[in-house]
Amino acid sequence: MRAPILTALTAVLTVAALATGSATASAHDGAEETQPVLHGHTAKLDDLRAATASARSGPIAPWSVKVVDLAGISCIEDPHGTGAMGIHYLDPANLFDGKIDRLAPEALIYEPGDGGSLTLIAAEYLVLAQAWDATHAAPPILYGQRFTRVAAGNRYGLPDFYELHVWHQKANPSGIFNDWNPTVSCS
Repeated sequence: MRAPILTALTAVLTVAALATGSATASAHDGAEETQPVLHGHTAKLDDLRAATASARSGPIAPWSVKVVDLAGISCIEDPHGTGAMGIHYLDPANLFDGKIDRLAPEALIYEPGDGGSLTLIAAEYLVLAQAWDATHAAPPILYGQRFTRVAAGNRYGLPDFYELHVWHQKANPSGIFNDWNPTVSCS
C-alpha cells in the first residue's frame, strides 16, 4: 500500500538541500505575532509555538521535504485570489503514520522574504484518508476543528487526505483555521 503513495509523493515532492544556518529571520511587526484568544485553545497553540520554535527562521529536520505541486509550484496561492498558504515543508514519516499529534504537525508552512529568507507562519496537519478511515469512524478533529477531506485528483497528486491549517505564528484575518491567509505573499 505504501509503494503507490511513495511513488505519488516522489512525483510531487523535492527534497530541499537544507543548511539550517543559511536562512535568516525576517523582521516581525507586532501585528503579525498577535494571536486571537480562542475558546480555550490559546494554551494549546502556545504549546505548538514552543514545539516549532526552532524552525521559525527556516526549515529543519524532520520537516525537510519541500512540497511542490504537479505544476511545479512551491509557494501555494489561492487561484481565486483570497490569499496564499506559503511554502510547505513536510515530515514524510509523520504523514504515513496514520495519526495526528498536535505537537508534531505533518507540515510547517513558510512565507518567503527578502534574500530568500523563510519565516514560519503556520502548521498543517495531514493524514491519508485510507489510513485514518481504517481505524476511525469520523474525520479527525483537532483544536475543536473538523479536518477537511481533500479528494484524489488534487494539485499534489495525492490520494484522498484530511487536512487542517493552523495559523499559529502569523495572524489570519480570515480565521486561524482557514486554508488561505490574505496577508501572506508568495512574491
